[in-house]
Amino acid sequence: MKKSALISAALLFITILVGVLGTYSIMIALPLIGEEFHLNPVEQGAIMSVYFLGFAIFTIPGGIIADKRGSKQIIVISLVLWAILTALTGAVTSFAALLVVRFLMGFIDAPLMPAMLKAIAERTPANIRTTTLSIVSSAEPIGSGLAPFLVAPLIAVLGWQEATFITASVGLLLAPILLIFLPRPFVMEQSSSSASKSKPIPFLSLLRNRYLWKLTGMLCGINIVMIGCMTWVPTYLTTEKHLAITESGLYASLPLLISMLGYLAGGWLFDRYFHQKFRTMVVPSILVSTIFLTLMILSDDVNLFMLFESLSLFFLSLTTQPIIGLTMRLIPSDAMGTATGILLTGGKLASIFTPIAMGAFIQAYSFQTGFSLLLVGAGISFVSSILIHFKRSE
Repeated sequence: MKKSALISAALLFITILVGVLGTYSIMIALPLIGEEFHLNPVEQGAIMSVYFLGFAIFTIPGGIIADKRGSKQIIVISLVLWAILTALTGAVTSFAALLVVRFLMGFIDAPLMPAMLKAIAERTPANIRTTTLSIVSSAEPIGSGLAPFLVAPLIAVLGWQEATFITASVGLLLAPILLIFLPRPFVMEQSSSSASKSKPIPFLSLLRNRYLWKLTGMLCGINIVMIGCMTWVPTYLTTEKHLAITESGLYASLPLLISMLGYLAGGWLFDRYFHQKFRTMVVPSILVSTIFLTLMILSDDVNLFMLFESLSLFFLSLTTQPIIGLTMRLIPSDAMGTATGILLTGGKLASIFTPIAMGAFIQAYSFQTGFSLLLVGAGISFVSSILIHFKRSE
């Protein structure tokens, strides 16, 4: 791997890691926030859903802006605004204000991931692009797994508001480091990009790309499972299994850390063996994940519940990087921001409805009923995956 690609991967990894720590701290603190503002499960779910609503609304425009303005500029600006809104999250004094700040947080976060994917496409050779992406993206499960060790103690000792202030300060410190040290795109990428500027890919052409929509369906289903687990498992362990917030955070971190291995393995396997055999890799992985997800829902024992969740998320994570990796192989880098904006918007639409829908079912019935909605996501992902079929000429 070239030095510039390695530096880019490291800086983008740290950026995602910091963002995830900030996001997951809200999930860990959700029971405390609910208690402070006297919220029911539906209202607690709305705190997460409104973030993803703002994210979904601006992801495609954010991707278009990243294509036009450049990935580095968008990443730095988004990070600064993210830090400001993270600090404001801890300063709110009402549920309504919290919803507004969370919506704006999603709005600001939206261009960040398309810009990062574009940055990787511009700075990494094609033959290791998905592997690099999997390494960078592994910051998400690593951050989610580390959050209980780093953020939960801060929340327990200082309070959830103070924890957000600390996270925000880290983001502000990181922004100038990215501005100074994130390398320039490869010259060859710039040349090919400038050569293609005379024939840019129209937005409507991307919308008509049947593979992009099938991949979006897959990511939508995966997000239902991932966001559902991330949002409600810590609360389930705290309220139903009566674990302390630090204990529930530690338990909830295990499946997310194991899913990191799935991210890494999925990217490497796709680049090494399955870049022309997409379905051969993803369809069996989704089926096995669904089996373990079903066992998780049926389990009443905490240890078995966490074991089955860990195995389910591992096999599901094997498919995430091939989805984005295939997108990066199908779409030129100069249209990558827009294409991934479309892809991520579809994925985040699931994230809007999942927390609040699960909260409604949990309030009306039980946690087991709420977790059963995760099987819908697994089904959507499976159906979308079997519809992706390449002709030999493609």
